[in-house]
Amino acid sequence: MTHFLKRYMKHAIVALIVIMLTAQIPLVKELLARGATTLYVAAKYPDQTVTFAHFEYQPHFGDYIISYTVPKTDALHLMLAPKLLPIFVKFDPWDQPMSD
Repeated sequence: MTHFLKRYMKHAIVALIVIMLTAQIPLVKELLARGATTLYVAAKYPDQTVTFAHFEYQPHFGDYIISYTVPKTDALHLMLAPKLLPIFVKFDPWDQPMSD
């Protein structure tokens, strides 16, 4: 690798380490989860208006659950993973196939 790429690779690694360390602060973890799920809901359900309701860790599942209220329909509860950086939607109850 050239000196140019090595220098930027080091900066990228340091930035990722800093992000992972600051993500362990509960407030930052909640902000990251809210941001990720807001983008997810905006992309997946653009016609829905959702309002943040609750964010908590469920030790029974080993994941975070973030809840949104939706006018005139059921609430939306998304399960997020991994525990260290909850930004990936693991389970979306609205995205399940219809049952008979």
